[in-house]
Amino acid sequence: MEAAIIGAIVGSSVMGASASYNEGKQAEATAKYNKTLFDRDAVLAEQQAATVQEKVRYDLSKFRQQIATIQSDVTQGYAMRGVQISEGTPIKVLEKNFKDAKDDEYIIQYNADVESANLRNQADQSRYQGVAEVQMAKYTKLGKKYEAFGTLLGGAAKAMSV
Repeated sequence: MEAAIIGAIVGSSVMGASASYNEGKQAEATAKYNKTLFDRDAVLAEQQAATVQEKVRYDLSKFRQQIATIQSDVTQGYAMRGVQISEGTPIKVLEKNFKDAKDDEYIIQYNADVESANLRNQADQSRYQGVAEVQMAKYTKLGKKYEAFGTLLGGAAKAMSV
């Protein structure tokens, strides 16, 4: 009868230890999987940042064409009315249009740069989060390994006291 009790205690300890050990392994496997998801999110954010810069180049090209058309229309309008455009108000209007267009170009590029930087930061943060999760899982796995050893030692102590 005593052997059966000792066997049950040892068996229970081994099962408990095995469960703890497997919990640690599972935590690590889950963290590694989650890290692949974080890495994928980082790649997507970097691709979005590149797309933002490609789009702003296109948008600025279209914007410059529009400004050139406006400047041409203004020049043509003055010329059709016989206004001398090389001095006075007409040249000031053209210069003001040019300056405003340059300011708008700067703002468009600045906004795209900010959006791209935010996306790159998001990518970095996602990668860091994946690395941190894997590191935490390693600590969890180690803790579960110690827990398993403790369960085995506790079971052995109980078995010896019977």
